[in-house]
Amino acid sequence: MTIQLHQVAPNETLHGIARQYDVKVRHLKALNGLHSAKLTTGQTLLIQILADEEPEESPALKTRGLLDDSSSVRIHTVQAGDSLYRIARLYNLSVAQLKKDNNLSSDQIGIGKQLIVGRKAGPAIISKPESVQYHQVKAGDTLYKIAKLYNISVTNLKLLNKLSTDSLSIGTKLQVGSKVAINVDTGGTTYPPPVPVKPTPPIVNPPLPPVNPPTDTPPNAALLSYREDASYLYLDIQLLSGKKEPAKLQKYAGGYRYAGKSSAVPSAAAVQSIGMSAQVFNALQFCKKVEGYYDAINTYDSGVFSYGFIQFTSKFKSLDQLLQSMKTYAPLQFQQTFERAGIFVQNNVIRVVVTPQNQFTGDAAWQYIKEHPVLLVPFIQAGFVPQLVLEQYRVADALYAQPSLNATLSITGSNGLLLRSPLASILPDLETQALAISIGVNLGPNTMAMVLSEALSDLAQKRNYPDVQALARTPWKEVCQQLIQFEGGPIPRPNQNTRKSKFTIERARLVLERGIPVVI
Repeated sequence: MTIQLHQVAPNETLHGIARQYDVKVRHLKALNGLHSAKLTTGQTLLIQILADEEPEESPALKTRGLLDDSSSVRIHTVQAGDSLYRIARLYNLSVAQLKKDNNLSSDQIGIGKQLIVGRKAGPAIISKPESVQYHQVKAGDTLYKIAKLYNISVTNLKLLNKLSTDSLSIGTKLQVGSKVAINVDTGGTTYPPPVPVKPTPPIVNPPLPPVNPPTDTPPNAALLSYREDASYLYLDIQLLSGKKEPAKLQKYAGGYRYAGKSSAVPSAAAVQSIGMSAQVFNALQFCKKVEGYYDAINTYDSGVFSYGFIQFTSKFKSLDQLLQSMKTYAPLQFQQTFERAGIFVQNNVIRVVVTPQNQFTGDAAWQYIKEHPVLLVPFIQAGFVPQLVLEQYRVADALYAQPSLNATLSITGSNGLLLRSPLASILPDLETQALAISIGVNLGPNTMAMVLSEALSDLAQKRNYPDVQALARTPWKEVCQQLIQFEGGPIPRPNQNTRKSKFTIERARLVLERGIPVVI
């Protein structure tokens, strides 16, 4: 029996993983303390495998260049996107020590170059995975302390050892997981191997390497110049394309506001590759016009940190989900922008690494970024990278467009019957769907559905509409006009703080005035 780690890839299911390893779903759930079949991308699962012989060494380690079996040194093979700063941080070294060990006179490193990243007393080996790894209980040990030591949960520790209580006896041997590890004599530290990750789904427009592959640069190398006055912050930024992009951010009491400049439309093939319909894509162009461009930034209001054409926010975690999607589907470009600046994400949680000893996660990370405007640079860079821009559309579709279009409207017809139907079937026009999505982004799909249900019920009474079909035939301009009149009537509507009548009226007027251009 062996214990193997599996990192959940996008769209994987518990049943699919169980079939892959030929194990029972119920055993998989019990081993990992799962109460449902719901999984999160990036989640690590313990897999218990019965086998007659031990598995072979994982080739993933040698592929990444972590070991050189024939030498007395630990080796890293430089890959695209690597820098001395990043490699040093990976192996807990200083850049100066890394350069000294490799006789480097400059910070330039080429792809494929092998670097010494540590020394050891004997040859580095990849130990064969034994059946399990054990811990012998010592005085003062607790389940919590042991679980923390081996980076597993108390629940998994108890399940692995069939413990019904938290009591431990000195001398007891506890199973604590797989013993697959890179054993390197560096003062007793064991470096766990990277968890294999399944390839992400292909993109119609696959990421292309930059014209000039990145060489070693400090985290702020993309910032060419920085100056400020009483009203503005001025940044000159090096884009991945090599172009210099000036950015002028307006200062506010709590932070900065930047409307952005990047607005290039993705190709129809790229939009199709993420499963988005042309109608939804065109509807989202209205949001882009009223919210901002792909590189838009807002750090001064209640959203804490807002970014992109839909203004994804850290306050409601949609921005964390955007960064996770970027890392999942465009890992090279994410590394070249965000990770190079010290911004990482895992399981939809952001992490800022200032130094190995000085790191921030979650809300504290966003607060740190707000207070250090040099970290706004990768966000502006990403707004000009087609693969990362495409992820803004993917996440906007999942978090805002689909929930808004599938929201159920409850409308009272002229015959007094309650009509319940998805919004998209009642408002089929591009213009009304764009309006609904825009309202849903700011009010939330549920409040948006309430506002439209009330306005359309009023319209059904006025026009003597008995059913949904009659409402669906109403011209989009009349729907916009009805919404303006209903929300702006002489008698204020209830729940004013929730429904934001002035905002809804403004959006309806903009659709009436501008219409929604068909882009693709």
